[in-house]
Amino acid sequence: MLTSALLAEKPLRALQPAGTAGAKGAHQPRVVAPYFAGDGDGLTLHRYFDEDFVARFLNDAQVGRLTGTAAQPWYRDDRFGRYRNEPALRLPMHRSFYLVCCEVQCAVPGTPAFDPKKVRSAGLVVRRVPADGTPQRWMIADGQPLGWRDGEIPDHDPDEVRRLTARGLLPPRFPEPPYSGEEVAPLHALLVRRRDARGLERNHTLLWGYLPLGGSARESASAPLPQANGTEVPDFGLEHAWPLGSRDAKAWSDADGLLMTNGVATVGLIELLQTLVAQFRVEDAADNANEADNAGLRTLLGQLRFHTLEWRIVDDNVLPQPVPVHGETVLAWLERSAPALVELFARIVRREAVAGTVALPDGTGGSRADRLFISEQQAADLRSLVALRTGRAQVRFDDGLPLPRYTQTDGDRFVAVPFVRWEDDCGCERVTWGPASRVFRVASPLDPDAQRPTTVVLPSLDDFKRGAARGVAMLAPKSLADVLRKIAPGIDMKGDGPGNRCGACWSFSFSLPAITLCAMLMLMVVINMLNLFLGWLPWVFLALPRLCLKALKGK
Repeated sequence: MLTSALLAEKPLRALQPAGTAGAKGAHQPRVVAPYFAGDGDGLTLHRYFDEDFVARFLNDAQVGRLTGTAAQPWYRDDRFGRYRNEPALRLPMHRSFYLVCCEVQCAVPGTPAFDPKKVRSAGLVVRRVPADGTPQRWMIADGQPLGWRDGEIPDHDPDEVRRLTARGLLPPRFPEPPYSGEEVAPLHALLVRRRDARGLERNHTLLWGYLPLGGSARESASAPLPQANGTEVPDFGLEHAWPLGSRDAKAWSDADGLLMTNGVATVGLIELLQTLVAQFRVEDAADNANEADNAGLRTLLGQLRFHTLEWRIVDDNVLPQPVPVHGETVLAWLERSAPALVELFARIVRREAVAGTVALPDGTGGSRADRLFISEQQAADLRSLVALRTGRAQVRFDDGLPLPRYTQTDGDRFVAVPFVRWEDDCGCERVTWGPASRVFRVASPLDPDAQRPTTVVLPSLDDFKRGAARGVAMLAPKSLADVLRKIAPGIDMKGDGPGNRCGACWSFSFSLPAITLCAMLMLMVVINMLNLFLGWLPWVFLALPRLCLKALKGK
């Protein structure tokens, strides 16, 4: 099971060519722009103004009313705010909703529609693409958002727990652990039948879903908040030297895998051991607080073994050759040697020892004299697990303020990227990514150009003297009613009112027409007062004569 899970992600196991006849793996999905998209479109965006946007979209898809992103009028018109090179998407609070759409085809000649039943699941991710920077992903660890993160964007499954569990590096858990990885919004399969340019009817498997434009991340109060340019984001890999981290990263060579020779560890291994022992306490199997977080690291460390080289006659060779003889695992050594390692770290801090020149303790009072070698895949797994574990530690101790996911700086440009999960002929789950949408921005909640008009019909004059004041009822207990009933209804607000003679609780009701008029009058007073200092009246108040609507007829 572990071997097949590893092969599911290794690029060396090439998929069977799409043209092979009769093979189960022949029908591989290909995510493309939908059939109605225009040139330059990838994942298409569709805007709706009413809350029944899902039903309207499905109906538009069935009758063929959908068009490409650039062909829709809002793509050209909704360019407001400080940066107008890209359209700005309104928020749900503006009563605007956006759906996305792409198409899944079989990667065979003729590109028939991919069977929706073979789609395990599908989703989309939204990435930040600054014009002068590298793309960023919105990352989540242990169910808590971490914010935008730089770094290499892999082409595997964005769900890190799902991916690492499939590879056997994390144990399966029920219920499933909180989500970790790049945030994903679900997409749904829809099979439609349309005529092509030749008049022939064809099936199309569309993937559609809602584009969420909300979210926030909590930042640690003791750390500086991200700057407006978005560059203040941590790269956990820089804490460790290559190949156990991303500091001084380079192309992999076999020499990178040799982490310890004759008991002397590299600087990168010393840094990693400090993190594993001093921060993560990975050696403590009885640490219930960190048991789940350290499970993946303990699994991988239990697979790494120290070894020595012995000269032996191998097969029919006449001369002896060095042969690795494996010993104990790194995890077993850590469980025994943690106190000695802490003492070694203290000596390094006091500069009584130099990292990279001193032998590691063996946990029995002596020093190690063997070697440790890891493969390129094991180094990548260590980097991934350490970054995931560091992110979880950050969330666990995070008590800062939430910052919005979408802001309005120069670098806040975004694209949506779709993907589909499917099963190959070996039963392994694979992920196929599709083309990104056109670049867009997200409007500020308070952007005046993003606001849509809201109608409030004011009452007529005779509404104030009709009926009873039953609009808003406030229930007051006896202690509060005793005070309120003593207030006289005069300008001076004297306390010579009738009082609560009956000693009961009271309800105070107000007419909704009166409350509406009072709210408007108070708003006008405040706006005109502040206009003395701000001079904003031409931008915050507009009075226009107009014909009476049916709602105002007879008033």
